[in-house]
Amino acid sequence: MQGGQLLKELSAKNGAGALSWNSDEARGHDLRGVEIALFNEIKRTRGIIRESFRNVGFRPLKTNFLGSLDELRFAVSRDEIDFLVLEVDENPVKICQFVRDIRQGMLGSNPYLVISIVTWRADGRMINDFVNAGADDLIALPASTRITIGRVNNLIDQRREFVVTTSYVGPDRHSKSRAKIDELGTFSVPNGLRYKATGDESAAPSAARLRQVNHIVETHMLRRMTLRLEQLAAHAERFAAAQPGTPLPNAPLTELLDLVEEIEARTGDDKRVGVAELIASMGDIKQAILATSDARPDIFALLKVHGQALLALQRGDKQASDLVLRAVRTAKQVVEKRSQAAA
Repeated sequence: MQGGQLLKELSAKNGAGALSWNSDEARGHDLRGVEIALFNEIKRTRGIIRESFRNVGFRPLKTNFLGSLDELRFAVSRDEIDFLVLEVDENPVKICQFVRDIRQGMLGSNPYLVISIVTWRADGRMINDFVNAGADDLIALPASTRITIGRVNNLIDQRREFVVTTSYVGPDRHSKSRAKIDELGTFSVPNGLRYKATGDESAAPSAARLRQVNHIVETHMLRRMTLRLEQLAAHAERFAAAQPGTPLPNAPLTELLDLVEEIEARTGDDKRVGVAELIASMGDIKQAILATSDARPDIFALLKVHGQALLALQRGDKQASDLVLRAVRTAKQVVEKRSQAAA
């Protein structure tokens, strides 16, 4: 979902009478045990935000009030927070990167922490930035208690499932079911807010559950990278065939070579038969591409085939081993011939 569309939805939801939620609907959700962190660098608005969430049902003794980025980073690193609310008007760029760091597993042990953004000046570009960083929700202030209750209820009962791309981990913003258009789809993640508010053990961010979902993220990330590698290699093959002697533009070439390196790094511990040979062969192809300024279509075609073979392994296809063997043999012959010709 794009930022502009989300802004329209938020505007509609924050409008008078747009929501059917009311205080009675908060019943059944016991928020008194939820560890909520409220971050706000602007002193004059802290009381307003604090009061808004107190009226929803969060208790002061379970609420952390944070006024600096250092305090925020320390609080998240302790892994004791169930629900993170970030006021972003003072420092949107740094807070956006902070959200991205959490989702990428670079801060704390729970990349699936429930994160809401609050702002007094929501605009399409800022919303889009935080959507792309992986925030769960954005509340445009001022918001009534009725609206805030509804948004919290939504995060407890209807939190979006997560999706992984080559550069994103976070709630799925796609307007249609990914199951119909995407071979990987979405997956549920731990929800500490739901666990504390309802007692649902399946939502608890336990160490075992975090390991399980982290494995799903790693698996999906590698598959996404391999799919992207195959796509870029096919594009490069067509480009080289249509414009012989013309170097591939720098941006797709850099992305292609970076993907080879990233895939190599992410498969270092993979013990499946054929993976090590395939990755080593991909490295040889990368070096062959780097050795010339006008790589021919055949070298990109080889890289595409390697991507297809790796995808077959990842999917568990029965013919994967044969594909790997053929790809490696062909690559060895082509690379050797090119090396001899260059000499």
